[in-house]
Amino acid sequence: MHKRIAVIGECMLEMNLGDDCRSHHSESRLSAGLAFGGDTLNTALYMSRLGASVEYVTALGDDHLSDWMIRQWQAEGIGCDLVKREANGTPGLYLIETDASGERTFHYWRDRAPAKRLLDNPQAAKQLFAELKDFDAVYLSGISLAILSPYGRECLFEFLAEFRQGGGQVIFDGNYRPRLWGSETLTRKAYEQILRLTDIALPTFEDEQLLFADSDTDTALARFQEYGVKEVVLKLGAEGCLIVQPHRDPKLVPANKVTPIDTTAAGDSFNAGYLASRLDGNNAEEAALCGHKLAGTVIQHRGAIIAQSAMPTMPVTEADPA
Repeated sequence: MHKRIAVIGECMLEMNLGDDCRSHHSESRLSAGLAFGGDTLNTALYMSRLGASVEYVTALGDDHLSDWMIRQWQAEGIGCDLVKREANGTPGLYLIETDASGERTFHYWRDRAPAKRLLDNPQAAKQLFAELKDFDAVYLSGISLAILSPYGRECLFEFLAEFRQGGGQVIFDGNYRPRLWGSETLTRKAYEQILRLTDIALPTFEDEQLLFADSDTDTALARFQEYGVKEVVLKLGAEGCLIVQPHRDPKLVPANKVTPIDTTAAGDSFNAGYLASRLDGNNAEEAALCGHKLAGTVIQHRGAIIAQSAMPTMPVTEADPA
């Protein structure tokens, strides 16, 4: 029987202008492709493709675009029973501009997005938490925390403490985005709170350096151990990842050597491969190899979500047991 994981976060509509915005013609309209995107949704989708039992937890509007997003998620096997719907609401939106060199610029319209108010209603939050108690694990990211109101964030921390006491597992990906936070001091406090409630942490070293000014990986890993995180997977980009578990020396698991085309969702897909493998009973090193295999495939394609037909076969390994 597969363990059930609930993924908490925000998914927004995505519009990509491509080359249109650089045109010198005088047309009054621009064409744009419509998709959706979000760090936690990317992870949920890839986990589902790998056979994990995933429920996505967010809030959307009651409009047809929200309906369309949910249909797309359900088609990927993602559970949507805990997607809350807000009357007269619409999803957040971001727009991507790409310059002549291929560099991308993002513009966001998310201030009125329903996901920001997911936990603001005490009765609705209480009902949601009651439903989440039935899951084996809860996964969230730094973006999941950043978009919530201070009240909603504190309610979530209280629930996660109770969830762990009841035997549930909390999994956190730092995914630090400065523009979403009021200050570094506020962010550090929130990260300290969540990490003291975390069983598996999946940070990216660049994010840790940006927020905590870590001089090296040892400094970053020491902080996670100080907070009591039992399993830390520190992502190092093309170098791979460092795994730290109790009573074991840190283990570097190298990444696959590939030539990236687009690094979008590299971390999200690694997390998916790692967690799908871990929840299926594999050890940490085996799970890291699965994460690298998936991420290495994803970054050889454009966009966050690759075609189902491009999904790799997960590696069969003979790593030492964790």
